[in-house]
Amino acid sequence: MHKWLTLALVLGLTACRGKTENAPTAQAPAGSGSAAAADPWKAVDAAPPLDPKTRAEQAIARLEKIQPKLAELRELPLAKAVPAEYQTTDDFRAFMRKGLATELPPEKATKMAAAMHHLGLFKELIDLPAVLEQTMATQAAAYYDPATKKFFVVMVPDSDMMLDTISAHELTHALQDAHFDLTKYLPPTLDDDAGIARRFIAEGDATFAMFAYMATSSAGPSALPKMLELLGGQLEAMASQSTAGYAEMMKQQAAMMPGIDAELKKSMESIDDLPPMVIGPLIDSYLKGALVAMTAYKAGGWKGVDALYKKPPTSTEQVLHPATKLIPKREEPRSVTLPKLEGMELVANVIGELQWAIYFQQWEIKQPEAAVGWGGDRYAVLKDKDGKLVGYLATTWDTPKDAEEFETAYRASVAARFPTGARPDGTKVFVKRAGNHVFIVDGATDPAAVDRLAKGTKIK
Repeated sequence: MHKWLTLALVLGLTACRGKTENAPTAQAPAGSGSAAAADPWKAVDAAPPLDPKTRAEQAIARLEKIQPKLAELRELPLAKAVPAEYQTTDDFRAFMRKGLATELPPEKATKMAAAMHHLGLFKELIDLPAVLEQTMATQAAAYYDPATKKFFVVMVPDSDMMLDTISAHELTHALQDAHFDLTKYLPPTLDDDAGIARRFIAEGDATFAMFAYMATSSAGPSALPKMLELLGGQLEAMASQSTAGYAEMMKQQAAMMPGIDAELKKSMESIDDLPPMVIGPLIDSYLKGALVAMTAYKAGGWKGVDALYKKPPTSTEQVLHPATKLIPKREEPRSVTLPKLEGMELVANVIGELQWAIYFQQWEIKQPEAAVGWGGDRYAVLKDKDGKLVGYLATTWDTPKDAEEFETAYRASVAARFPTGARPDGTKVFVKRAGNHVFIVDGATDPAAVDRLAKGTKIK
């Protein structure tokens, strides 16, 4: 979902710094005073605080110094300056509504939300465009718009270093767009799993480049290879955060920042109010995505990162395990084709390893590795002649043991969702494992439905 713009998350790109003992210290900008050098992320109190628009305009004025240094570091030249401007949260919401209305018109959004709720991917039935708007409006510090080739500063922390960090991230997106065309790289035709995997590359590259820029701002780009071990420690610590842990850390950060901008504070406190299936992939694309970029950089320098745009990943399994399933050799997902199904189709898509992992976390299933070993899947949700929804899921796994672990975890999730053993409408969830494959029919009355699904599904 939501493949049409790139964002700078408030915590992922600012407050996550300095959380490990071995984390590299970001250098203060040239000419900064001793207070900023001691803690460049803390606002300097020597002068009265400026209004957000003025601070944003000052940050934008510094872009002419940041852009050439970042382009040199990232080894992607940029012929002209990237336009940027301050945008209020209200204006950003208006922009979001316009984009979402195109990507998710009401009928499509209603069908998608109903289907995902039916499968347990959403715990509650939600207004999907409204939730996506709230997610982006509360979590985006800035964004780059490939359509206008411009980036916008939305939230304005009272720290030049934080603002310059955000700028480095967004300028990296501009470099990506100029060389690899982000609109073509993130088309709306991708299935959900492949789309999330590509977002790992775009956001992970921007996050890695941003941290690399801040870490080498004094020593220069040539210092990056020597700093990889220290930088890697910080990125790995970030990537290990669960969504719940991330949300708690944001609340702690907000509490430790007296005088913080009201919009920024609100965003930092609101993550755990958002559906895990919406916020989880978004956060992971930055934090875990940075590890993908670093893995590619270690294997082949920036050219190795560039290669992930020329030959994009095809699954979240690849980007969740970049050192074993993406670089240097890829493990491609298997093709899963469902049989012809009766009823009106609402949604058909791919869940993938990441979203299965979030699903299990959401239902508090204590089998964290149940989604590992994913080989491919396909699902469809249809409305039958009686108006009831039926979900059909076919999954394949690397080994029979992986399939068995998934089946066990999935059955536990069904028990958590429906303690009585049946759905509220009286239908049931039927599960069948056959070798490496697990088939599910969610919302049927006939146990033979899962046998027909297993027999008719083609897995290559």
